[in-house]
Amino acid sequence: MAKGHKHLKHLKSEKAKVKLKAKKNKQLPKGLNVTDTSFKVKKIVIREQFKQHDEEEIVSKRKLNVKDLLARLQHHNSTVRQEAVRELKDILLQYPLEILSSQLNPLLQGISALSLDKEKDIRRDSLKVLNFILSPISNEQLAPFCDVLISYLRCAMTHIDPNIKEDSLLFLDVLVQNCSSILAKNSHKVLPNFLDMISRMHTETKPGRQLTTALNSKNTSVKWRIKVLERLSNMLGSVINYKRMEKTQHYTAARKVIYVGKETRHIPLYRQVDIQDCKINFDGIVNLENNTNEKSIDADELVKYISVLMPLMFDSWIEVCPEEKITKASEMIISSEASTLLKHIVVIIQLIIEYIDILDYDDHINIKAWFKNSFQSAYIKNLFTKFPYTRTKTIEKFRKRQEDFSGLEMSEKCLEQNLAICQIYTWFTSVNINHNTLDKLEKKYCKYVVDYLNERINNWPNSDNLALPQLNKLLRTLFFKASKVWYANHITMEPILQATINASSYNPKRELQAQLHNIITDIMLDHTLTELQSEHIFKEFVSILPNLLLRSSIHENVIQMINRAVLRHKEWMKDLLVEKQDAIIDNAKTIHIIGSEDEKCSRLMICNLFYFLNEQIYY
Repeated sequence: MAKGHKHLKHLKSEKAKVKLKAKKNKQLPKGLNVTDTSFKVKKIVIREQFKQHDEEEIVSKRKLNVKDLLARLQHHNSTVRQEAVRELKDILLQYPLEILSSQLNPLLQGISALSLDKEKDIRRDSLKVLNFILSPISNEQLAPFCDVLISYLRCAMTHIDPNIKEDSLLFLDVLVQNCSSILAKNSHKVLPNFLDMISRMHTETKPGRQLTTALNSKNTSVKWRIKVLERLSNMLGSVINYKRMEKTQHYTAARKVIYVGKETRHIPLYRQVDIQDCKINFDGIVNLENNTNEKSIDADELVKYISVLMPLMFDSWIEVCPEEKITKASEMIISSEASTLLKHIVVIIQLIIEYIDILDYDDHINIKAWFKNSFQSAYIKNLFTKFPYTRTKTIEKFRKRQEDFSGLEMSEKCLEQNLAICQIYTWFTSVNINHNTLDKLEKKYCKYVVDYLNERINNWPNSDNLALPQLNKLLRTLFFKASKVWYANHITMEPILQATINASSYNPKRELQAQLHNIITDIMLDHTLTELQSEHIFKEFVSILPNLLLRSSIHENVIQMINRAVLRHKEWMKDLLVEKQDAIIDNAKTIHIIGSEDEKCSRLMICNLFYFLNEQIYY
């Protein structure tokens, strides 16, 4: 039955076909059945396969030299461009010095241009190659090509394609890592682009800037601002490091000579000041005035940029911060995302403060007062009054049966952020505008800082070494900048000094001890800190320092601290040194010294403490 059915179906399909009938007595025209052999043949040649290369020439796996690969970077086919980038990377890994010495300019031009490529993989691979190119080259060698790098960076940061704009931050990371000084010199070209990435200009009737919404669906507005502000802080860090290096080189090059007519007089300088060799030319006073104007323009640009940036950061924080605390005594609980945003905001404010502090003296005083008057109130309202902060920490469940359940929420203290917030407020109090007078509310805030800092030092956690730099900044700002203002307003520093000394002597954490020892040593050597040095706890600590030399082990930092303390405060420890002299010298032969590069030199340093008593030197 099945067979017959198939047969009938086949017959039906055959009948349905169109039948072509040949016409009778129809012949082809003459000549169409003859083969024409008059056509020409042209060879197909793949040129790269037949090129002759020198034996010493550097080529890729596919026998392409650097010049050929650079030409392929501009090919219309994205696969060809990507293969060229990868082959260039392989060549640079094997022959970096040979390639870079002869092909640096075309390499930088070709690879930097790919930062604007529409394909994500090509952009990312090109940045890896750019990192290989820049890492072995000094900033001096890159100086002639800085315009190329900065121009492509600015194009990427302002690109209409949001994906290219996002990857421009990775481009910036490469430049910060490899040529930070070049980036710092051109910071006035790059910094305004950060503002455009997170905000837009208001209308003509309403001046200023307004925060923009999310860049695309992949990134929320908060995540995008975190990325931008993180790179901005890296950029400002590069600028500050360059300024400090520039200032240090200027001080090093300065000599202690003044020219008066044809005579040369040597003047001893006991304090590092901004002085260099020069001949006074009274006919060229106009040039001096021009230099002054250049400095003021630089300061004006800084003021304009900060005045736009600070409100944007405050607005960004207002969007993610809860409105009020649960109770006044409790900590403000914020999300992990908000905690990261807060970290970058306070770091940027700290960097602005550092930049103001390293400006020339006149600009430093004026901008310092302007910054305090302009932003102290907004800072206290938006950030300081709600501190301390705690972030929620979510622990995800990995078992399949618990995937549908919510994560377990725990709290984690934002130690870095809280210390930074205290440091910024302490710096504001150190600015002398109203002749060192603080109002009642400001004194109350100072007490908050003292209580919080005292508690943190006494209960310093083992896992928070990342917060040590912030603790160091806060203590140095408090002791060396704000202490005179606080003492003038009858705010005692004794609790903080007591906690610092106790932690430096008895805390088992070596990293914390080393930081605090350096701070106490600098307090001992600073003759301007008379109020701190007159504290009873400080005198008592210095007087018993020689007892540390009788222990079975001691850190190298402690030996140096005692050595410097004897230079300035030998009267306070003279009696104890005389009493323990023989015991200290005997113990110096066997004491275990931690962190010393030359133990013999460290033991001699202990013995030579008594030079100030008997003028005897040990060799």
